[in-house]
Amino acid sequence: MADAGEGLSAGAVANPRLWRLGMELDMDGATLAVAAASSVGEEEMLVRRIGLASGIAPLRALEDAVYDNPMLLADFDRTTILLRTPRFSVVPSELAEDADAVADAAALLWTSADERPRLFISPVAGTDASVLTACDADVAAFIGRTFADAKVEHALVPLMAYFAAKAPRCGNSAKVFAVVSSVGADLIVFDENSRLRGATSYVCASPDDMSYYAAAMAQVCGVASPELSFYVAGEAAVRDSVMDSLRRFAPNVMPWVMPAGQDVPFSLLEVV
Repeated sequence: MADAGEGLSAGAVANPRLWRLGMELDMDGATLAVAAASSVGEEEMLVRRIGLASGIAPLRALEDAVYDNPMLLADFDRTTILLRTPRFSVVPSELAEDADAVADAAALLWTSADERPRLFISPVAGTDASVLTACDADVAAFIGRTFADAKVEHALVPLMAYFAAKAPRCGNSAKVFAVVSSVGADLIVFDENSRLRGATSYVCASPDDMSYYAAAMAQVCGVASPELSFYVAGEAAVRDSVMDSLRRFAPNVMPWVMPAGQDVPFSLLEVV
């Protein structure tokens, strides 16, 4: 896996049509994580974490980050943009098809009366759920202009689809999958029949907090029991600490082996 160094120049990828680009945008955290992978498997993945400048308007900071890394503007085979934001809701897919219900959800996700967000609706493969994501309208407009053919969805969507495909292979007990890092945890919950019961994200740095949120999520989703299994993936040191914390009150705690490239957000590995 290759880090792209100081910048992603236009020539960083020789033939972009043979590559897939993924970006995880966190406007609140002022970061843009980038991964580009060859679709023919002949090149190392390019990885870059780009900080958005402080002291200027957030939209201007995003524009500068993109234009200062012109490789991002190349004609890739496929581009996916993942939004890392707390302004989302996991809902039944049938509700996501109801315009009035979607409007109500948008009002809860974006409470400013002076601004209207752009709402992205993303069905989750392998489940009966969709994720509604509210995005600042100006940021969404910039994404639409600059990456016209990109797929835009919440960062949880590829994780939910990934674990929905894996859950049936993990036995007949309910299970909680936790993907942890130094800055937070993504939690996806399935019942004993491997049906999705809920998913959320928390920004936190303490492994004890992450284990608490995982256990609380199981309670909220109605799957807490002595048979409940916790699977923990992510950054090795954080993963091990979260597992140690969970084992103080949960008997079934196991590591989840990540694909190669643990310095890349797991969500990005699923889209490139």
